[in-house]
Amino acid sequence: MRDVTVAMVALGGYGNTYLRELFGVGVTVPREGYHLVAGIDPNPVGCSHIDRFKEASIPIYPDLDAFYAEATADLVVIAAPIHLHAPFTMNALAHGSNVLCEKPIAATIQEVQQMAQAEAEAPGFVGIGYQWSYSETMQSLKADVMGGLLGKPLRCRTKVLWPRPLSYYHRNNWAAKLKSPDGRWILDSPVNNATAHYLHNALYILGPTRETSARPLDVQAELYRANAIENYDTAAMRVHVVWGEHGDGVEVLFYTSHPVDENIGPVLVYEFEDAVVEYGAYGGRRNEDNPLIARFRDGRVKDYGDPFADEVGKLWQAVDSVRNGAPLACGVSAATPHTLCVNGAQESPQEIAAFPPDLVHHTPLGADDTLVWVAGLRETLESCYDAGVLPSELGAVGWARAGRRVDLRTYSHYPSSVV
Repeated sequence: MRDVTVAMVALGGYGNTYLRELFGVGVTVPREGYHLVAGIDPNPVGCSHIDRFKEASIPIYPDLDAFYAEATADLVVIAAPIHLHAPFTMNALAHGSNVLCEKPIAATIQEVQQMAQAEAEAPGFVGIGYQWSYSETMQSLKADVMGGLLGKPLRCRTKVLWPRPLSYYHRNNWAAKLKSPDGRWILDSPVNNATAHYLHNALYILGPTRETSARPLDVQAELYRANAIENYDTAAMRVHVVWGEHGDGVEVLFYTSHPVDENIGPVLVYEFEDAVVEYGAYGGRRNEDNPLIARFRDGRVKDYGDPFADEVGKLWQAVDSVRNGAPLACGVSAATPHTLCVNGAQESPQEIAAFPPDLVHHTPLGADDTLVWVAGLRETLESCYDAGVLPSELGAVGWARAGRRVDLRTYSHYPSSVV
């Protein structure tokens, strides 16, 4: 059987993670059965592997059209900015390629619908790179949830508090932006980028099948910012999702922030009738000594392992799917609920609220960078997580502003005022 041909779109940033695997950098046992045939990037200055492209005589094209004018690939891997996910994916599908696109699937639900239609009309598949969904850890947990081993889900809580300095927002021309210069929605935020995985994980675990996530019923969000950016850098969200044949609503709570003074998470607690699933009890360290654990009401404990164990397993599973036709764990259907929640959350508050200036601090990080952080924010979000409430419901939080509940059952366009 011939090798699966692979083309890599966007060679800097996270594209470097894929390229390390594709070039076998630091790999003890080389992978077989694939062949990297092209890089695609109009300005690959952030690529750490340019010399390897040259040494292997692998061409780099400025865009997909230039690539397809001369060549093709069985699998196109896309690590481009959010607003380019949909057009790049649909272009690749139209040319007969399969696609592995980085998270999130797209900025808006209408783009997701277009991608789903394009996939249905093309021979290829679309996988979305939420890496925990491809891990043995999460697949084992999801199988137990679907099989009823843990009982009915009651509530899922997640907190991810990751400090990000000013350089994070200056690293490209779309960070924290609402729209691109040409008018495409981006909606970049911690929920839609850095910590998107961890909202998706809760939705995915509650999905009725291996290839689906739970369907959101509604979302209520509080969005805040400390940095001088277009979108928000802090969010607290409550989502209700469908569970079971009777459509019972299960609560999913999600807390994320960048202007904080300590790195915490991902930390999660998934509560079920017969067990509680926990991760991050030791500060969310990414190591094998911090596994995902289920503690059953009868005293049993099940260790599901480290969900971070194989970050790029999604790549090799996509390569295998090209070869054997097996469905990927996380495709368009599984990724869609996250985008629904992102879009609804963006419309939940009347506006993104600025933190009071007297609480905002600026801490120099060396000579060229600064961390903007909010006094008391970390403690407030941790209290909300512990209590299962939003900041406006906690009491005595003067800056908190409640958002409205947005119905997602028939939500089909962002913004919803446009039809």
